[in-house]
Parts: sequence; structure tokens; C-alpha cells
Amino acid sequence: MSGEQRLIAWGDELVKLHDGFRRELARLRAGGEGFDLRTHCLAFCAALHAHHEGEDAVLFPHLAAERPELADVLARLGAEHRVVARLVARVRDLAGTDGGTDASAGDELDRLAAELEAHLDYEEEQLVPLLNGMTSMPDNL
Repeated sequence: MSGEQRLIAWGDELVKLHDGFRRELARLRAGGEGFDLRTHCLAFCAALHAHHEGEDAVLFPHLAAERPELADVLARLGAEHRVVARLVARVRDLAGTDGGTDASAGDELDRLAAELEAHLDYEEEQLVPLLNGMTSMPDNL
């Protein structure tokens, strides 16, 4: 680091955020008596979409400018965002039409969990060390 002191470990903050998504997805998958998949799914889906949108629009372009060697990593992460977005849309549709009580909602949640877990793991592996070393982030992130 230069003379600046790092006040926030950005990578650690990313992991905390990801862990929240992991917990909420586990709650969605567990369901249970009286669990309203539609309400919980809409909140989860909106939060995940906003997170990925922020990464795609602000963080990834910032990292691409700062670290051109990350081009392939960032391209893969962006492509994974699109896959996750399609699965999220499918889960949202199923939860909205029948309350998510049929097996297809569970199957789609399982697919979403597999894709999202792989994505979060890869993103953390590739970006956490780099982010923890950064002293500033874009203002609009």
C-alpha cells in the first residue's frame, strides 16, 4: 500500500454480503410450514439483482481499468451473473404464480443454489485478496 491507510477490507465486506445471500437462499430452499416463498423470494431476488447490477455497472469496470489482467475473470463473472439472473427470474415466476408450492419451484431453487454457490466461491477466490488490498472504491458502488 502507498501512504494511505486502508480503512475497510473490501474483500471481507464482499464475503459478508455473499454469506447473507447464502443464508437467505438456504432459507428459501428450506421453506417450511407457513413459509411464504413469494414474499421471501421477491426480497432475495431484488437484493441479489441489485448486487450484481452494481458489480456489472461499477465495480467490474473499475477493476478492468485498474487491473487489465482481470479481463477473463471479469468476463466470466459477468456471464455467470446472466445465468443467475435467468434462474432468479424463473424462481420469481414460479413463486409468483403458485406460491412456489410445487416441486418445480424447489428444483429451480436447487439449480439457482448450485449456480450461485459456484459463482460466489469463484468471485471470492479471484477478487477478495485484490479487494482487501485496495484503499478506495468507486463512490457509486
